[in-house]
Amino acid sequence: MEFLKQFLNQEYGLYSFSGRLSRSSFFLGALLLWFFISAITVPVSYLLFAFAPQLSVAAGSGLPVWLGIIFAIYVFILVNSFIIVLAAAVRRLRDAKVSPFWLLLMLIPFWGEAVVFCQLIRRPAQTTEADHE
Repeated sequence: MEFLKQFLNQEYGLYSFSGRLSRSSFFLGALLLWFFISAITVPVSYLLFAFAPQLSVAAGSGLPVWLGIIFAIYVFILVNSFIIVLAAAVRRLRDAKVSPFWLLLMLIPFWGEAVVFCQLIRRPAQTTEADHE
């Protein structure tokens, strides 16, 4: 479970963008986070969509409070998981000696994701003595 400790960045904090992250730690940690998020968000999504026809009919009346609370928790989980994965991707790119600004390419559909994925799977560059100084 060392990869999970690296992915969750035990050294600097969960939301920290500093440090480095190995390839195996990044991909295994992202996979575990994806399973965890899917286990929570898929049932919540089905619950919200099951009540969607009733919500459109009852738009004039007030929405149930529990539905707003579930939606708020859903959004909270998605935003936090996005920040965690973004921080891990920045640490992974630093380990590969690539600028984290490459993540901005993900705003370009298809090609951007492909380029960033290729950067994420790169082997770390060999360190020299000048890097340690």
